Amino acid sequence: MELYKIELYKLIHRKFFLISLSGIFAVLLLYFCFVNIGGERSTVNGVVYTGLQAIKKDREITEAFQGILTDDKAEQIMESYGFPSAVSENYGGFRDENYLNGLITEYLGNGYFYSWDDYQVSTSLLPISQTELGKAAELAGKELLLDYTKGWSVFFDLLQLGMVLGSFLLIIGLSPVFAEEHQTGMSALLFTSKKGKSGDIAAKTAASFTLTALVYAAVVLFAFSATGLVYGLDGLECMNGFVSSPYGVDAASRLAIKPVSYSVFLTLLLDWLALTTLCSIVLCISGHTRTSFHAALLSGMAWMLPLLLRILFSGIGYLLASGTPLFLIMTGILYDWYSFLFFPAGIAVCIFTVCIINSWQAYKTSEIDR
Repeated sequence: MELYKIELYKLIHRKFFLISLSGIFAVLLLYFCFVNIGGERSTVNGVVYTGLQAIKKDREITEAFQGILTDDKAEQIMESYGFPSAVSENYGGFRDENYLNGLITEYLGNGYFYSWDDYQVSTSLLPISQTELGKAAELAGKELLLDYTKGWSVFFDLLQLGMVLGSFLLIIGLSPVFAEEHQTGMSALLFTSKKGKSGDIAAKTAASFTLTALVYAAVVLFAFSATGLVYGLDGLECMNGFVSSPYGVDAASRLAIKPVSYSVFLTLLLDWLALTTLCSIVLCISGHTRTSFHAALLSGMAWMLPLLLRILFSGIGYLLASGTPLFLIMTGILYDWYSFLFFPAGIAVCIFTVCIINSWQAYKTSEIDR
């Protein structure tokens, strides 16, 4: 236990790690403020709100219509706020919409918006039962719920960016775990002590996964705190298609008709699997290399390699890459492979197992090979 504490202290108290962790939070905060909040826009009764005021206004007007979505409620929303109609070049949507009339128009309106020069303004609403929304609700066997779910789309966006930055931090922070001992010549000394090999390896591995857990928890906590404070965390039981599905509320997508809470749980699970798999890969490479620099460089290359695999080998390449740390943190993986989620999960578990065992063996025999 004492050795574990020492190893964990060494990892956490490195200046680079502490500075990088602070940098991650700074980047996430700037992204949240200028991209997420800064991009908000809402038009209510002819008044345009932006940023925090837009979020506040959308939450306020949605509160009056929370609950089961019916045809009458949809009509009331359009009577109150009208059909969006204003467009401008390179703006992805109607400029005069708010959260409520934008959502209702998208799923129930008789118009469409494909781009700023390819759209048709809605003039009436279709009955819910005749739309994809109605089919999805029937397939799910539940009533359609209306709530302010904008915060969850921001949560997924912020979480994905946080996991990407956290991955870089782990690559740099964990690369010295075994390689540094080779670099300084300490491994030869450590191995001469009682239970030096087994005790040292176990302590370093445990400390590495503890650090991984801390980075994961920090990113998740930040994403929850930031979105909850500004957007709120309402709408967990709403249909997931309203929030993060790239296909919208599509009856053909099994995940799109699930509640938002289900998608949040699976995303957090895949992110945890991604970071622990990345930890095992970095430890494996660190066990084979003689310097921290080479370990970090090779770990970074290994993390990015699946992207090349995806580009070169298309479908089969995407299947193989889907179980790697780079792709597991991407929200799209959940939708692309939901029906076969055991494929990427199984690939990740295999990578994890092979890398952990190999890192132990490489470090144990490192002094023999020198």
